[in-house]
Amino acid sequence: MTSISLSLWLLLCFILIPPMKQWISDHLQGVAFLLTGNIQFARWVFWIVLLPGTFLHELSHWLTAKLLRVKTYHFSIWPRMKPNGWMQMGAIHMQAAIDPFRHSLIGLAPFIFGSMAVLFIGQYLLALDEIRHAINSGNLATVWQTLSHIFTVPIAWLWLYAIFAISNAMFPSHADRQAWRTALLYSALIVLVIIGLGFNPLVSVTMQQLILSAMAALLFAFAITIMVDLLFIIVIGSLEFVLSWAMGRQVVYNR
Repeated sequence: MTSISLSLWLLLCFILIPPMKQWISDHLQGVAFLLTGNIQFARWVFWIVLLPGTFLHELSHWLTAKLLRVKTYHFSIWPRMKPNGWMQMGAIHMQAAIDPFRHSLIGLAPFIFGSMAVLFIGQYLLALDEIRHAINSGNLATVWQTLSHIFTVPIAWLWLYAIFAISNAMFPSHADRQAWRTALLYSALIVLVIIGLGFNPLVSVTMQQLILSAMAALLFAFAITIMVDLLFIIVIGSLEFVLSWAMGRQVVYNR
């Protein structure tokens, strides 16, 4: 794939994943609510299902903070209800005075670590390397053929669940994104200064290949995430439909 096609596919993934993530969050809790009639229990079920992903999310914050020499005071994966009714899945408390660049890197860490974990599981534990080759060559027709072989892998459901939990907890939260605006502004100013001073650094062929490889790897992680999420959406949606029919009631979601 060319850089333009890779960028377009990545953009499409960025558009598709957030609403899928929100649907899963809503309807997974909806299924639990149908079973118990208790909204608090439904939230606890959601927290338990995504616990492996929450642990990796907070651990990546902690490890990155340590690497960047930022003091950390508290590491927690215990849920806490916010005043607005939103449940905080976990938290790590750090020193208050952090420059925007380090703050941004720490906030981005779950996305990087999560993508690497999804790639590792998909490539080495589920043997989905053919999907990577299909993406790199632009031959996406073989993707669904490869998927039919997933369940021949031992404990495939365990690895699919791991991808589901990790990928649905790896995207930065609102708190993680707080310093991004400042960091992006400073980066843009630096680029403008470099251009204004007349510097025109050329990107070497090797660096271009590294960038393209990184983009292809990220697209592979996104493709796995979307496919696994679609599988779980079908399971969750079917379960919710059956429960609604059997109990004669349905969950109404606030949009």
